[in-house]
Amino acid sequence: MKRAVHTGAVVLIVALAGCSDGPVQPPLREQAKPALPPLVPQANGQSCTAPDAKLSSGALFKICFDPNNWNRDLVVFIPGYHDPASAPSLPADLSPTAASVLFSGLGYGYATTSFRATGLIERDSWIGGDLLELVETAKALLANTTGRTTRYVYQTGGSQGGLGTVMAVEQYPNIFSGGLAACGPIGDYRRQIEYVADFRVVFDHFFAGVIPAWPVWRQDLSAGDPGYIDPSSWGTTESSAGAALDDPANADRIRQVLDVTHAPTDPADPATVKGTALGILWYSFRGTNDAVAKNGGMPFGNVGRRYSGSNADDALNAGVQRFQATADAARLATLQTAARLRRPLVTIHTTGDPIVPIWHEALYRRRLDLRSRLLNTAFTVNRYGHCSFTDAEVLAAFAVLVLEVSGQNLLVSRSMLPQPQAQAEFLDLARRHGARPSVTP
Repeated sequence: MKRAVHTGAVVLIVALAGCSDGPVQPPLREQAKPALPPLVPQANGQSCTAPDAKLSSGALFKICFDPNNWNRDLVVFIPGYHDPASAPSLPADLSPTAASVLFSGLGYGYATTSFRATGLIERDSWIGGDLLELVETAKALLANTTGRTTRYVYQTGGSQGGLGTVMAVEQYPNIFSGGLAACGPIGDYRRQIEYVADFRVVFDHFFAGVIPAWPVWRQDLSAGDPGYIDPSSWGTTESSAGAALDDPANADRIRQVLDVTHAPTDPADPATVKGTALGILWYSFRGTNDAVAKNGGMPFGNVGRRYSGSNADDALNAGVQRFQATADAARLATLQTAARLRRPLVTIHTTGDPIVPIWHEALYRRRLDLRSRLLNTAFTVNRYGHCSFTDAEVLAAFAVLVLEVSGQNLLVSRSMLPQPQAQAEFLDLARRHGARPSVTP
């Protein structure tokens, strides 16, 4: 008989944002371990670290739990992509009630970090540094406060946080019991870069006469310039591009852009055309310089690429801007998942994700060996949107992860899913993926 375990707040954690066969031990710290951070009692009975608590790298972190009701499990949540021009900050709460309050109220320890920087993820320092230190700190704090050791560590995150979640579970199976990765670019990061950049250059071609100072990407191949973009121009571009997309006279042009790039929209909602275009273009404007700096050159190249799907493909290919990739291959490789699992991984993705396309799921699974494939469960949600999930969907995905990690089925309070329709959705989706949770009064 499989036992039941309570949860509920986990629905909030992702509704948004080289590996060896054996366990990989993090480097031993030779210096003295820093003192544990002080806890601040909260009005609801839980205790949390101070708002300004920092890891050794300067990354902000937060740990919360109820010392009297900790169930010996830890849920770790990492943020998605943040604007490289912004300062690191803790992930925003995903509901009116803080996720940390709900987790500790239901028995979970909860830990999160801002990472030491923003922009494109840096695997070795963010995952191998900040994240491991966060888990180590949380486990030590929990043990010191309760006198008990941590049982399971559930790693979670959405968007780029989903990518980081997969990296963590793949690379440190001795630290993380399993992971729930939502809407992440886990299949092929080079193709993710190409997806965003291809949209940019095709959009440039069709809207060159509409946006002021368009295009702003530059690359002098003879001088070896890796590329340039002015991220501060996004505000003007967003306004101008938005106006152009709203103009019915440009409907055929944006249709051709979407046909060439295969960027998803919702046919039932015309507003998603503008949402998709501006959403992808934002990453081009705000993220290119950061990606160039972190990869030692332009990570995108389309010399020799043939674009198709427009009304005049020959004209498109003759006029589209071309780039030569100059990035360091070794640095680019650190953005790629290893596709080798030794711990359970549950993924969840919408079919109409315009930012991180659903094809990442198939690419990732295709790269897994047989043993790893048995540890991967993929949830597919038929919906438009990036990281757009219901409470029931994410809770069902977590129920499957908990079962695969612990052998226990979830027992969920009805108060977490008060609507009968949501309860039925949760139970049906979880059961279709092998779990048998229950909803109780």
